[in-house]
Amino acid sequence: MRRRPPALRQTAIEAYREAGAAARPAGPREALVRVFLVADVRVHRDLLAAALAEEDGIEVAGSAHGDVACMAVGMSAADVILIDGESIAGPGAVRALAAAAPDAKIVVTGVREDESGVVDLVEAGIAGYATVEQPLSEVTAVVAAATAGELQCSARVSAALAERVAALAGARRQTNGHALTPRERQIAALIADGLSNKQIARRLTIEHATVKNHVHNILGKLGSAAATRSATSRPEI
Repeated sequence: MRRRPPALRQTAIEAYREAGAAARPAGPREALVRVFLVADVRVHRDLLAAALAEEDGIEVAGSAHGDVACMAVGMSAADVILIDGESIAGPGAVRALAAAAPDAKIVVTGVREDESGVVDLVEAGIAGYATVEQPLSEVTAVVAAATAGELQCSARVSAALAERVAALAGARRQTNGHALTPRERQIAALIADGLSNKQIARRLTIEHATVKNHVHNILGKLGSAAATRSATSRPEI
């Protein structure tokens, strides 16, 4: 994404501050990625809005406190929901936002790169994240990648995702009702090989959205299988 001229950038930032909501620079509406901000601290929302205002092709569709985010995002028609990680309490809240705005991509900032924690967020429905160590200037790159259907993550997180999928492949042999379909097994194997959703779609000659649906089902079955193992392995009291 290209940097806007300073004058236009300043105009966008001022518009956001005056309205307390969206900055809408001139340009074709269909070319803009609409981003809705969720953060409990107003300063954080302003900083994120200012960073996004520097990028051509992005507009801030609005913002909200975490407590009312689910209600607000449903009326925003946002393409991306950008969340301050300190304002959202874990995967459960992410699932609630995903249900409130099913067509939007969810990106979380300030994530600690704990492999298990990130995998849990991916299972909950995030399409991207920025770690606590990444500067504000890199957040827009994460948003752009998520919009393009790409999850930027470290090699450790990628390995953890592959391990989780491999665990599912083993769990399906030990549980009833959660077996993978042949296509899901095929996609799980490609994920374990390190392929992205887009690469899998090209390899199998299917739609990118179809791959995403299969991955969602795979991870959902993994969660069900893990819960079943936990329940059956718990000692009786």
